Amino acid sequence: MRILQRFLITSVLATLLGAGLLLQTLAHAADASRPQPAIENEQLYMFLRLNSPEQIAAFYEARGFPRDAIERLRRTCFVMAHVENRGREIVWLELENWRFIGASGEIRRLDRQHWGGVWDEIRLPQASRSTFGWTQLPEVRDLQPDEPVGGNMILPATEGPFTLEADFHTGRDKRKGMIRVRFTDLRCARDTPAP
Repeated sequence: MRILQRFLITSVLATLLGAGLLLQTLAHAADASRPQPAIENEQLYMFLRLNSPEQIAAFYEARGFPRDAIERLRRTCFVMAHVENRGREIVWLELENWRFIGASGEIRRLDRQHWGGVWDEIRLPQASRSTFGWTQLPEVRDLQPDEPVGGNMILPATEGPFTLEADFHTGRDKRKGMIRVRFTDLRCARDTPAP
């Protein structure tokens, strides 16, 4: 039983570390070395990282994903978000309160339901589905004081800049106010051209 527990813990930690989530959660270096774009105040610390198709493909290929799954993922835009509650109240991460806005209007996130359909279509094994699920930002999460969370959100690939507007209710009953953050001029990462 202990061997199975260690294996599961090691697998989860390796997945998060590979996605860059655990490393960023644990690393609190000087402000100059912190990831950008970022927002930090006494209530919240949040940063984003946009990973290229090549980075995403390498991550999932290393975890045994089949080629057709990797190709589907390569055609998207991965936005990794890290959020830490720096205040004294509960902060509610609820992705339904986050909006991605491009030049033509709202960009709809490719959510877990979307990917469930894709994985059914290509008959992705359950082990790969679980790994994929661990790397996604939770749909809803109550962040206690000093608690972090991180994960990916996936958008359709888009050429131009876009904005992320994220609202966070605060307080146990969600009535202690709202934290609003805005990241502008975001762009989907592209693969580096070969020399």
